Amino acid sequence: MNLPRKTEHIMASGSIKRIHFILTSLLGFLIDLGIINLLYNQDFSLSFAHIISFTMAALISCFFSWAWSSKNLFIQSKPRLFARFITVILLILFLRGGILAALIQLLDSSPKTAFFICAIISSILSCIGNISHTFLQQASDKFSEKEWYYFIASAIIYSLLLRLLYLGIPELFYEEAYYWNYAKHLDIGYLDHPPMVAWIIGLFTNLMGNNEFAVRFGAFICWFITAYFSHKLARSIHGGSSQAILLIATLPAFFAAGLVMTPDAPLVACWVAALYYLYQALIHERRVAWLGAGVSIGLGMLSKYTIALLGPAALLFILADRHSRKWIFRPEPYLAIILAMILFSPVIIWNAGHEWASFLYQSRDRAVEHFEFSLPDFLVNILLIITPTGFLSAVAVLLYRKAVIPGNGATSRNAITETANRSQFLLFMLTFFPITVFFALSLFRETKFHWTAPCWLGIVPYMALIANQNSRFGANKLLEWSRRAWPATIVTCLIFYGAALHYLSLGLPGVPYPKNSFLLGWQSFGREIEALVEQMEHETNDKISVVGMDRNRIASGLAFYRTKAIESSSESADRKPAFETSSWHLFGGKSLMYEHWFPLQEQNGKALLLVSKSTDNLTGNHVLSRARQAEDIKNITFWKNGKPAGLYYYRLVKGYRSNQSEGNESIVIPGN
Repeated sequence: MNLPRKTEHIMASGSIKRIHFILTSLLGFLIDLGIINLLYNQDFSLSFAHIISFTMAALISCFFSWAWSSKNLFIQSKPRLFARFITVILLILFLRGGILAALIQLLDSSPKTAFFICAIISSILSCIGNISHTFLQQASDKFSEKEWYYFIASAIIYSLLLRLLYLGIPELFYEEAYYWNYAKHLDIGYLDHPPMVAWIIGLFTNLMGNNEFAVRFGAFICWFITAYFSHKLARSIHGGSSQAILLIATLPAFFAAGLVMTPDAPLVACWVAALYYLYQALIHERRVAWLGAGVSIGLGMLSKYTIALLGPAALLFILADRHSRKWIFRPEPYLAIILAMILFSPVIIWNAGHEWASFLYQSRDRAVEHFEFSLPDFLVNILLIITPTGFLSAVAVLLYRKAVIPGNGATSRNAITETANRSQFLLFMLTFFPITVFFALSLFRETKFHWTAPCWLGIVPYMALIANQNSRFGANKLLEWSRRAWPATIVTCLIFYGAALHYLSLGLPGVPYPKNSFLLGWQSFGREIEALVEQMEHETNDKISVVGMDRNRIASGLAFYRTKAIESSSESADRKPAFETSSWHLFGGKSLMYEHWFPLQEQNGKALLLVSKSTDNLTGNHVLSRARQAEDIKNITFWKNGKPAGLYYYRLVKGYRSNQSEGNESIVIPGN
């Protein structure tokens, strides 16, 4: 059968384009592999070698691709093509950095093997990026339904891969190291937080060892729970859930919660689960959903106390909503409260045995803190954790709820169903009541960067409706602008995350590390301190404990990285740094849980290696009056990726005394 000439021409043209893409990808692979090996063998840094090699390969490949494209298309679309090219380069580059770091640092692959694998993957991703424009749409472009689906899938997959690849590469944040120490002193309660974070870290470090990947893996799992219940909540409200998962994958608050292991990771998962079950109970009147709400809030309170704010928010809705007032006289809400308190009982038991220390710390102690007007910081933090586009979308939902609310498209905009109204009222109450509490607190006390992060989960389903590129809001400029801004916002966020993770892992050429930033470079610092302790114990025949001279950051970081240094060493050691690294409450400061783990009287007579950012914390009466003997102050410089990362000071003191001796300073012995 003979094909028409036009059809033959189209098929031939398609075959030629496919051959061009294959040839340019092969060319890029060879250039990439050649340059990265050449530069690395010339002692350039790994970061510099892989960035230059990939960029050169991409530029040359793209030049040939454009040269073979239609000349008119190239001329007419040059600015747009250039912007898309830069976007693809950055997205692939930062993902490739995670692959490279994971292969070398986690899987112990040789550099040549890692380079070969990365060059192949980069070529494939570059080819896909050149063929498909769906991930590179500009905010002004119109998405077809299929293109928007591919954009959502691509962004979610990229977000997951980025977190998974970098999960075990950057050093822990000091909070993560502190909660790892929680897990090493496993308990049913702690002074400053409930125990869920410790239990999760303890589970995965027991399975995978004491490493960054194991510490953070629980956060990664919690993200999937968050995504699952966000999907179910959005689906219950308006039948569409993919945009909600997209926002959960890419908004800073929820991207971080799925990467960094703090109490917020399980809190966010429990918070959105509680929202879903409260929605099912109060809107769809499913009685069994009250049990789910009780379990979610109970587990959430084992994560962080702030989830308790959902209780009064739900009560206010019940009192205000005539359909829900009947629940006041039914047993299910009270059974949910009892179930939540049973799950929370370990914390109550711990506090009862520790003079209610944790409850007092989170209430009375915070109430007596000094006055601080932090409202500007509070507002800036909101913009950072949900992005300006997210904030404007939330404002638009509040102002134009009739234009956004599900079901308003079938008839006139005024024909809003009662169920949809009640749904929106419930989720607005569960969202803005906790935010209002934090807002009020910011008028006279310091508020933390991440406090409002879980609160926004209640409005994510409505923000997702605005983010949907298949929605149209006509003359409403705020809604339409917010809709058009979401694709660019999402891509910008992903590029920023990739750049930050690349910087924390492999570094960026020409960009120095800030001096003494926790815990950058502490892989090296931990090994240095551990080697120093071993040397001093050998020279003095004394058991030496390390003391970090700040509230808890130095002690937490050194305990973890000393442990990691010992476990990665071929030599056996009987030291357990988590139980031999204390903090400066020994010298009159505050150290949170270290005050419980290392009682003052039990340290009497010990030799201590004091470690500090500055010499001020190693001198003075607060130190010398508590030691029988002190040696000279010395320093350690440590590096990360060939760049200076920190300078710390240390001093060995002997004969520690928990009671400060008045007017009796220790003898200073010059070091060897």
